[in-house]
Amino acid sequence: MAIEEGAIVTILRVPKSGGIPTTKVRVVRWFKKEGSKVKQGEPVVELETDKVNYELDSPAAGILLKIVAAVDAQVPVGDPLGCIGQLGETLPEF
Repeated sequence: MAIEEGAIVTILRVPKSGGIPTTKVRVVRWFKKEGSKVKQGEPVVELETDKVNYELDSPAAGILLKIVAAVDAQVPVGDPLGCIGQLGETLPEF
């Protein structure tokens, strides 16, 4: 799974692609803006590898508190894309 759950915030990370050997992805677009509500299982961001585009779903319900990786950014597998939680929660430093 592409999340890291702490006591406060869920960190959305670039997942390892099962059958696609890749070391990084490009952020194509965000479906939500910072401060928007998200539902668990709802597409949050579109990512692109050398071979395929795919949507990454929210692993948790809450608020998209921070977008860490901007559109067109090249993000290594395992690195953070954004943070989901509740308003007022403390965000990790990146």
